[in-house]
Amino acid sequence: EVGEQICSLAGLKRITMELGSNSPVIVLDDADPKKVAKSLAITGFSNAGQVCISSQRIFATPKVHDDLLDSLSTEVGKLSAGNQLDEQFDIGPLIRENDAVRVEECLAQAKSQGAEILCGGERQGTVIQPAVLSNVKKGMRISHEELFGPAIGITKTSNIEEAINLANDTRFGLSASVFTEDINKAIRFANEVDSGNLHINFGTAWRAENMPYGGLKNSGIGKEGPKYAINEMTETKMVIIH
Repeated sequence: EVGEQICSLAGLKRITMELGSNSPVIVLDDADPKKVAKSLAITGFSNAGQVCISSQRIFATPKVHDDLLDSLSTEVGKLSAGNQLDEQFDIGPLIRENDAVRVEECLAQAKSQGAEILCGGERQGTVIQPAVLSNVKKGMRISHEELFGPAIGITKTSNIEEAINLANDTRFGLSASVFTEDINKAIRFANEVDSGNLHINFGTAWRAENMPYGGLKNSGIGKEGPKYAINEMTETKMVIIH
């Protein structure tokens, strides 16, 4: 909403905006669930999930689904949240208590609609323990809003086609990833998923400063990265000698 207001006020100016996401991760049958879990424990929970490209919506196909739930519950269950000045804690608090309450309410809404909280989710002030949810459905807030908190939701999908359709069923398109050993499926993912940044065999929360970083749809306008940001703000003049 803030980005839209800025755009409406900017008028005829060059602008670059990165406006967030609810990043999808597709996990196919040939993926290693333990490898996936280790990756998502990083990319879904760094900075307590307060990262614009934090992994949030996980779509797993049937053969890997149950093992992935077990591996994620184990890996994320090792994490603890608290005062990050204390070395015993892995992740810190949310920026404000209002945001912690918002995330808590989002998890409660998902649970009331049939999702299961496999681990975490408890709130104390601004701190929420890292949470993994299963049986997440399309209408739940965690599946269509940007959570910006320490939780991920897993949805079981029948095949890659359904997973791609669900990944694209969002107004966002900043970062997405797939886990597979099949290069053809990875290429299909890259071609068909509507996202500005596409990762193969790692989670969504990764970037390098020299890459053309930016989103599609409501996730932003233009690209970041020194070279690309300069290009976004450069007026080109063409001189023709006759």
